[in-house]
Amino acid sequence: MTEVYRVRFRSRSVRKELDGLNDETYLRIVAAIHGLRENPHPPGTKKLTGREAYRIRLGDYRVLYSVDDKAKEVRIEAVRKRYERTYD
Repeated sequence: MTEVYRVRFRSRSVRKELDGLNDETYLRIVAAIHGLRENPHPPGTKKLTGREAYRIRLGDYRVLYSVDDKAKEVRIEAVRKRYERTYD
């Protein structure tokens, strides 16, 4: 049986980013975040250069997150629409 990771949001601003999305995009992103509980490194995940963080791509949006394997925790850092400053 696979161990389940706990998902936490870095701050309220991440939840506000989610709340501002249209219903279809919101459901797709929440489903992907929920999937990180069982597999924090799903296919298509990319490690970000210069930091201990990862991203998953969902259409025009990116979910930036970090993983603490010892604590079995995934921390959602940001949910952003893809543009030049997405990774700042």
